[in-house]
Amino acid sequence: MSANRSYSQQLPPEIYRRRRVLAIVLLALAVWAIFGISSLFTGGSSTANPSQSASAITTCDPKNVEVQAIIGDGTSPKAAFAAGENPQIWWSVTNLGSVACNFNVGAKVQFFTITSGNETIWSSKDCDRSQDTDVNLTLQPGEIQQSPASSWLRVYSSSTGCGAEQNPVPAGGASYHLVVEVNGVKSANDVQFLLN
Repeated sequence: MSANRSYSQQLPPEIYRRRRVLAIVLLALAVWAIFGISSLFTGGSSTANPSQSASAITTCDPKNVEVQAIIGDGTSPKAAFAAGENPQIWWSVTNLGSVACNFNVGAKVQFFTITSGNETIWSSKDCDRSQDTDVNLTLQPGEIQQSPASSWLRVYSSSTGCGAEQNPVPAGGASYHLVVEVNGVKSANDVQFLLN
């Protein structure tokens, strides 16, 4: 009968204990290795998740956003335009706050207005705005962002539109003013310019 007993039944109990301890240690090392290696590829648990960081940025308080109206040649401001020269209009926004924030600067929420005296000469609200969209921009503290320039064709605007088909405005030294509103924030400046 002793010849039929298995080898494992003949081992002393301390061998079983050593094997169990060794198995537990090896299992612990395997778990540590898996999590240790994965942290090398993910940057470790202390690294912030970029998507969480982006979602943590709040909407800008309008009091901390400064908007400036700009008129010029498309690259730099100008105060007078020669006959036949179409002014280019654009804006800048600055985050005056101490933290980064998101601000909608899309065409859907920006409005240019050109006046002369008490008369509204041209308003982008009269343009076809059916394709205008929202664009959320992250503004860093103190950062200035500018929009692309667009051409004003020296015309009046009306309920029928704002483009070249509209009536031309007086020139020959006539004075006009440009203001802009972006996402409810009106420009801090009123830019005077002349059309020759």
